[in-house]
Amino acid sequence: MNGGIGFSVEAPLARLDISAADRTAICDSRPVPMGADEQAQLIKGISHFADMHKIVQGVHIEITGAMRTHVGMGSATALRLGSIEGLAKLNGLQLPRDALIKASGRGGTSGIGINSYFEGGMICDLGRAADGARHAPSSIVLSAHSPLALPMIEMPPWPILLCIPRAIVPKSQIEEIAFFSRTAPLPAPASFKACYIALFGIYAAVRERNYTAFCDGIDAMQDTDWKRAERAEYGDTLAGVSTVLRANGADCVGMSSLGPMLFCFAPAQRMAALVAAAHVLDCDSYLTVPANQGREVIYNDA
Repeated sequence: MNGGIGFSVEAPLARLDISAADRTAICDSRPVPMGADEQAQLIKGISHFADMHKIVQGVHIEITGAMRTHVGMGSATALRLGSIEGLAKLNGLQLPRDALIKASGRGGTSGIGINSYFEGGMICDLGRAADGARHAPSSIVLSAHSPLALPMIEMPPWPILLCIPRAIVPKSQIEEIAFFSRTAPLPAPASFKACYIALFGIYAAVRERNYTAFCDGIDAMQDTDWKRAERAEYGDTLAGVSTVLRANGADCVGMSSLGPMLFCFAPAQRMAALVAAAHVLDCDSYLTVPANQGREVIYNDA
């Protein structure tokens, strides 16, 4: 069940500075910080990990950078994994990747975030065995087994523009759960179509470094039942942004996860026009390229 496809980008990033403290606390200094509920959930996850490994010392985590929350960047998974991995290393625990993933509680719905955190690149997630669990976001799904992912393949350095329309309010966790409840499961033919596009369209195109086929796959994925339902959550506002980006030179426009962030690909010489269009559309925009490596761990003994 579930499954998906996605890729990592070089920016925007989040940096976690982790140090020992009397009690666990988070200081989110990003321009758009996470809300109180998200902070509480992250602290709960960190505390659970500490209890599992009998860690009595607290940890102070300062988050900086421009990575956004609840817009389709996968920040919840990255921050959860980064926090518990940092806590583990701070206490001399050398845990394997699978143990960190399991402890994070993430990946119950999608394996893209838990794999791209460590590897970057293009990830095609084949999902997990059906176990009777309800269809829901990774934030509330706990699975005994991690999703099965195909081998990571490196993305070519194709320019990307990320666009987040300021006029659209991102979905809350409660709204995400409600969306899954009324949309999943999909009819079998709709699932087969999405799987075909992901594997034989997008994944294969990246493996062959075929830009045209890749863009065709991104566009085709937007017309699948699941992605149409996701995009419909934002109505004409999102559709209008997508249309203008295409008119200003984007070769393809996709929406990341449940959005509302859009991503578009185009040659470097067209990016200035796309950035200008995003500004007129009142979007926060980020010019970037794919990333073919996962997180970076830096030790500071000072």
